[in-house]
Amino acid sequence: MNDKVAIQAKVRKISQWSPIWIVPVAALLIGGWMLFHSFSNRGATVTLLASSAEGVVAGKTQIKSRSVDVGKVVSVELSQDLKQVVIKAQMNPGTDTLLNEESQLWVVKPTVGRGGVTGLSTLLSGAYIELQPGKGAKNKVFFELLESPPVAPADAPGVRVYLTSSDASALAVGDPILFHGYEVGSVELSEFDTKQRSMRYQLFIRAPYDALVTENVRFWKASGMALDMSAEGVRVEMASVSALLGGGVTFDVLDGWPQGNKAPNNSVFQLFANKKSIQDGLYNEYLEYIVFFDESIRGLTTGAPVEYRGIRIGTVAAAPYFFNVKNPLQLALDKGIPVLIRIESGRLYDKLTLKQLQQEIDNAVAQGLKAVLKTGNLLTGGLYVDLNINDEDKPAAQVAAATAQPVPVSADVSGVITPPLAALEDTTFMGYRVLPTGRSGLGHIEQKVLKVLDKINALPVEQVLTQANTTMTDAQAMMQQAQQLLASLDKIAAAKSTQQLPEELQKTMQELRQALAGFSPGSPVYERLNGNLQSLDKVLRDLQPVIQTLNQQSNALVFGAEAVADPQPQQGTQP
Repeated sequence: MNDKVAIQAKVRKISQWSPIWIVPVAALLIGGWMLFHSFSNRGATVTLLASSAEGVVAGKTQIKSRSVDVGKVVSVELSQDLKQVVIKAQMNPGTDTLLNEESQLWVVKPTVGRGGVTGLSTLLSGAYIELQPGKGAKNKVFFELLESPPVAPADAPGVRVYLTSSDASALAVGDPILFHGYEVGSVELSEFDTKQRSMRYQLFIRAPYDALVTENVRFWKASGMALDMSAEGVRVEMASVSALLGGGVTFDVLDGWPQGNKAPNNSVFQLFANKKSIQDGLYNEYLEYIVFFDESIRGLTTGAPVEYRGIRIGTVAAAPYFFNVKNPLQLALDKGIPVLIRIESGRLYDKLTLKQLQQEIDNAVAQGLKAVLKTGNLLTGGLYVDLNINDEDKPAAQVAAATAQPVPVSADVSGVITPPLAALEDTTFMGYRVLPTGRSGLGHIEQKVLKVLDKINALPVEQVLTQANTTMTDAQAMMQQAQQLLASLDKIAAAKSTQQLPEELQKTMQELRQALAGFSPGSPVYERLNGNLQSLDKVLRDLQPVIQTLNQQSNALVFGAEAVADPQPQQGTQP
């Protein structure tokens, strides 16, 4: 063991490169190239702002366009001011062209609204972000998520218009737009304008129906079913099923109006409650009058018609009208309940000025025009104001007929006949002219009944009753005398001598018949009497000449009668 010699190893430094480093260097180069390729070919990073991150999960929520995955959410965090949610998403390669200034993004999730139930497919797969690409020229990587999906793409063919309304519950996003019951668009946006203090709705009408939107169209609510019970009757309007379930808006050009030119994009229109309110709003030129009714106006409402013999010529503006009246109760007791009405010139004929309308009404008042309350509908009890001229309400015509002189009138250059101011009752109330009023149907009958009762009350009833009592007393005395007379007659009739009178009269009649039988034709007495009468007739004929001679000469029996020549006829002379 000790003989062994320790051997020391000699270390020699190798100066050549070892082939073993080829593998890690190659791996490093490949990794770098892959990293570079991944960063150079990956999509853009998009930042989204939202008011809530409901349904959005980092690393899970997909971004889709036309149901194709185009990106994924990588982080969800609050903003620095803690008022919003910042969502960062990584887009897939080749999707940069989908992101521009007109692109829109929103969260798709199950939603129940007036338009129905949407997003049911997300119940199993979860919510996702829908990307609707636009056609903008500039790229954009910063967006705000929409609260609700847009109704139509920004580049969709059609026209967008705006409606203004004071009713915040009139429309909702997604409500249909109808034309003659056919859906042609929908409501895209609903917002409140604080400056105008009204609602502002954005509507989209898709092509080719955008050509129907002209300058003269009018928009009104399509509430599905509308029931109107007024003085004009009961009217029921039905819209489409979609409008019946969720409401909507309809538009059209009114009858008799021209179509007009096509409305430009972003035009502003007014939203009316119904079609009837559009027609009523056309008559913006009118004259206002006050009428006082001394009867109940229950059933007379604002908007009730004012008619003349069945033709509507105006509208009730206020019923009752107590604006700025200090003592309304005293006014109602003294004059009646005031009602403000409007006589609208556009309802009569075209190109009628207010001056001409005023002159015609003044002329009609002079002829006996009066305002009367009448029942328009028995079912609703609605009343309306009827202007009419009755035969009993023609004081001016009656005066003219009594004096055989026409009422003086004057005519202006327009040919409208106007009575003088002295012939009119030109009274005013609160700055309005007052029209005379009359009683309505039952009220008119009641008034006539009261007049008859007044005449009955004016009769001398007591004097008539006194005379009637006197007459009744005299009649009773006469009846007593008549009863006494009847009792006396009964006694006479009950006497035996009275009862024997018929037998004695019968015997007398028989004897008279026997006496007359001797004078009947053929009997000797009759023949002898007839011969004597004939002899007497002959003697009288013989005496006629003697009597005639004595008439001409009374002393003819003593001195004899002179012969008298027969009278000769003479020729008459022609006048």
